Amino acid sequence: MVAKHLGRGITERQRGRWVELLQDTADVVGLPDDPEFRSAFAGYLEWGTRMAVVLSAPGAETNLDEPVPTWGWGNVRPWPG
Repeated sequence: MVAKHLGRGITERQRGRWVELLQDTADVVGLPDDPEFRSAFAGYLEWGTRMAVVLSAPGAETNLDEPVPTWGWGNVRPWPG
């Protein structure tokens, strides 16, 4: 997924619009609307899209062989590596 974003130069405006579209789509497809789920979902969208902006910046350096940080629904476990 990281390679899909490299060099694309995603702007903050594009990121924000993508988040809006995904939240609207969540309503359309009937994802749960309880506050805890929606808060976690919004957090995931913010986390992922902000990472995409950083990785898409011109000249962004990354090693595609390294694992990327993961996001989860609960407690974060210690990094196994």
